[in-house]
Amino acid sequence: MKNTNKTKAGTNGRLNKKVAIITGGASGIGRAIVDLFVREGASVVVVDRDIPDKAEIAVTERIEFLKIDLKEGKSSELIVDRTIKRYGALHILVNNAGVHGSGATPEEAWDDCLEINLKAAYLNALAAMPQMRESGGGSIVNMASIAGAVVGFASAHYDASKSGLIGLTRYLASRWGRDGIRVNAICPGFIKTPFIGKAWTDEKLESIKRDTALGRLGSAEEMASVALFLASEESSYVTGTMIIADGGWTSHYVKY
Repeated sequence: MKNTNKTKAGTNGRLNKKVAIITGGASGIGRAIVDLFVREGASVVVVDRDIPDKAEIAVTERIEFLKIDLKEGKSSELIVDRTIKRYGALHILVNNAGVHGSGATPEEAWDDCLEINLKAAYLNALAAMPQMRESGGGSIVNMASIAGAVVGFASAHYDASKSGLIGLTRYLASRWGRDGIRVNAICPGFIKTPFIGKAWTDEKLESIKRDTALGRLGSAEEMASVALFLASEESSYVTGTMIIADGGWTSHYVKY
């Protein structure tokens, strides 16, 4: 079904005249972030392995699509170079792309998960940092997970990658603050996206809702609002931290 909620490009929002790179931006939480950032005035480079048909998403002069597999060599440099050539600056990086790890063996699943969830985020940040500094500073938002904050949540490779991403967030924030670059992480809980319906049965989802303080799943749009806060000047004194956005699930965590 085609999405009829076309992105409306704003010009006077909280991200007016800012340039953002959003990985994994073609669907789910990433897509919601793209839509919100453009409405708030940003120019956005959407990076994804699968780019939607142009009929599915509005294309404006402030949305550039880049089809790239982040496991490819030099992908980070290519993304940043294309962004600078297209828009002339870079202020925001959202490392949203992520996988749960797949492969015929545990080693292959480990490599797949760590490559995308952690290594790619690190290399993207390294490539973006000099351009952000030259642009007067910026914000890096890493999409972690409650799996990085709760022991034994998902799988060894997924939990490790998200825990590592939180650690990377703190490390980069401590090193780059004097360059005017803030680095923070979002730890979503159970968010209503196409993926969650495949990963969990209806019975399990009902159990999750019962163990969530707010009694429901979160939405991609709610995660996008957190990303907007961290990307904008509203969070100008926030760096090196993680925001747990899970509806209160971890506040009374129950093992399944």
